[in-house]
Amino acid sequence: MTQEKNNTDSNSNHALSILINRSGLSFLISDTNRNDVISIKSHDFLGHSHEEELHHFIYKYLVEQEVIGQSFLDVRVCVVNNLSSFVPLSLFDKNKKATYLESHADVRKQDYISFDSLASAQVANVYIPYVNVNNMLLESFGKFSYVHCSSLLLEVLHKQDIDKNETYWFVHVQYDLAYFFLMKKGKLYFYNAFQWKNEKDLLYYTMAVAKNNAIELNKATLWLSGLVRPGDEIHQLLSNYVYKTSFFIPSKDLHFSSSKPLHPHIHTLLLELPTCAL
Repeated sequence: MTQEKNNTDSNSNHALSILINRSGLSFLISDTNRNDVISIKSHDFLGHSHEEELHHFIYKYLVEQEVIGQSFLDVRVCVVNNLSSFVPLSLFDKNKKATYLESHADVRKQDYISFDSLASAQVANVYIPYVNVNNMLLESFGKFSYVHCSSLLLEVLHKQDIDKNETYWFVHVQYDLAYFFLMKKGKLYFYNAFQWKNEKDLLYYTMAVAKNNAIELNKATLWLSGLVRPGDEIHQLLSNYVYKTSFFIPSKDLHFSSSKPLHPHIHTLLLELPTCAL
């Protein structure tokens, strides 16, 4: 989805990618000519900020980091929340977007509902973005594109060099949310997002997803990304129950000759956002 205001004419070759959630944000500035990361930073707010105030926190931080005021060739935003739902494109009606969210989200009349269309997966992803943040970014940069994190994750999964005949599942741990996908024969079979506070919460949801979808824990590979590292408490706990685990590695389209890379597993979404086709 793209929002545009005809007040910015950029001749810069720099691109800005921002990952936004209610408890923080991270951003990446890259050189589009050299596909080189110039700057990558992450910042957590103290506790959860109210959505109505989120744009103030983000604006202040981007001003402090001297991002606001720069001219960018491309600005992309990834929306991180659990207010989304996948719908087969063959059944999707953009005039009925609210009905796809009513079963698991408190949709208010004033909520703006957006959607991403994923041709590779033949689904639409309906979701509620951060409208106040969008308005602030529109005023600050003039034009930007945004996508829901689950759309980006699904698009990334479709690009992976994985045997499409193999059944595999994937969990991305992001701040206080965990996104689960189950793929069968190259198609999305199951998706859900859960709030978590500790490692036991993640184990509980992992086991629940496996049980409800008849996943064979000794056969299907569980791919991991996000706030989980090889050998950490989360990985060790999951490995006690899941026989095959593997870590997702982001694409190598971006280089780090001008900046220090952050841990790739943790910043999967941020590293994929600049080069995704969405």
